[in-house]
Amino acid sequence: MNVKRIVIANLTILLVLSTAGGQSRSDICHVYVVDVAKARKVAANFNETGDAEADKKALSVGQTLFPEFHTVVGEEELTTKTYRFPGSNLIITASVYYTDESMASTEGSDSMLVGIVLSPNPLRDALAAENNAVSEVTYNDKLDTVRAKKYLRVNHRLYLLGIECRCKETTGSK
Repeated sequence: MNVKRIVIANLTILLVLSTAGGQSRSDICHVYVVDVAKARKVAANFNETGDAEADKKALSVGQTLFPEFHTVVGEEELTTKTYRFPGSNLIITASVYYTDESMASTEGSDSMLVGIVLSPNPLRDALAAENNAVSEVTYNDKLDTVRAKKYLRVNHRLYLLGIECRCKETTGSK
């Protein structure tokens, strides 16, 4: 009886470890904010130096890139992240959602929604909020990148707020 329990326990552990070590699909997303006036000024006065890193840094003035995050890919899975809007008390809510019931196409029935919204408080998801930006795409092997963005005013300044996701990333190893 004890040997049987040990064998079952070992098989269970082996099954869990082999599943955890397998590959899983993940999309990598990031949120960004661009101060439009600053970006226009930089672009108008930009002179290429030949130093790619210095040029990249010079052109990034007025841009805030938030850390990348991995989504949970699966039926009816919602991934939501929140960030503080630069120089304010406002909150950016960014959401990614996967489903097969929303937008069937000739390329399949799975779809991906990405959304972003700015509000005074963190929200459960950006997809159902008022005054948001949302994009929905057919989620299949041909999908590479998806973006939702919107212009908005904060403290009388124009900003571009967006979320962009790169698809078909693989994590883990067999």
